Amino acid sequence: KGHPKFAKKAHNDGKTRDKAVHQANLRHFCRICGNSFQTDKHKRRHPVHGPVDAKTQSLLRKKEKKATSWPDLIARVFRIDVKADVDSIHPTEFCHNCWRIMHRRFSSAPCEVYFPRNTTMEWRPHSPSCDICYSTRQGLKRKRNHTHGLLSKKTQMMLDRARQVRLRKRRAQAKVSGNGVLK
Repeated sequence: KGHPKFAKKAHNDGKTRDKAVHQANLRHFCRICGNSFQTDKHKRRHPVHGPVDAKTQSLLRKKEKKATSWPDLIARVFRIDVKADVDSIHPTEFCHNCWRIMHRRFSSAPCEVYFPRNTTMEWRPHSPSCDICYSTRQGLKRKRNHTHGLLSKKTQMMLDRARQVRLRKRRAQAKVSGNGVLK
């Protein structure tokens, strides 16, 4: 055993554990739009704080813009101040869709920049009725694979007939057992 002063503190306290889980859940969401990173197949994320990536830096040099960090660009494009963000309340990364919106804003492409939300995402501290922790606990609904669209017509007919035969057998067994009870 080491000195108690330098020993690691256990997360036995419920509030500390809840806050740690909340911070872990925040890592799954975009700081700007609030969308989940799970919707992106390629898992592309960009840090909210820090220097701009090389592709954006070269674009800004062409346009003679002086912003060199993500907080400056986010403040300019989305009008969100991320410099005062607290890690326990705000996510630390933004999605590739928001990155693309920023990129289009400074590129010379003739397309109009469209941001899907009129208002910015409002992040709140963790509470017992926290929306972020509740939504991650519920999980995502998954789509079922519809195999009938992939099967040939002959195979579908065979499966339907087999299903009908099973239903007839169950009904017959139910009638026989019902008659035995009545007698």
